[in-house]
Amino acid sequence: MPDRLVSSTATIAPSLHDASPILHRNAPHPTLHAALFPNARFHDFWAIYKGDTWASRRAEGFELSPSIKLIETPGHTPQDITTLVTTREGVTAFTHLWWTAEGPDVDPFATDMAAIRAGRERVLEVATLIVPGHGAPFTAGAKTGG
Repeated sequence: MPDRLVSSTATIAPSLHDASPILHRNAPHPTLHAALFPNARFHDFWAIYKGDTWASRRAEGFELSPSIKLIETPGHTPQDITTLVTTREGVTAFTHLWWTAEGPDVDPFATDMAAIRAGRERVLEVATLIVPGHGAPFTAGAKTGG
């Protein structure tokens, strides 16, 4: 698995070898795979990590590049962030505000459902495509408000 992960990301997402946002901290998620990318900087809600060092900073509004920005979107966990990527086609949101396009509308593990709803509204104001925490990408629209 680790070899396949490293080789596939080198092909489809070479920037992951330089920088990768951690959308939220949750033991079942593969944040431990971070060690496979020793030269990458990892971003979460309060810091940038590289190797054995970190630089404290809030995620809100932090720009990884002119076209990639982090925003804080708590709710699933208090530390959730959303990564907004601007392309010629529009803005893509990588987020855990939605599990899949089909739902659930109410996150069964949410720490703050009101915050999720507020985050969804905020993301829908700018995003045209949503890449949810556990499903395929989908086009933002009225049914995604939840």
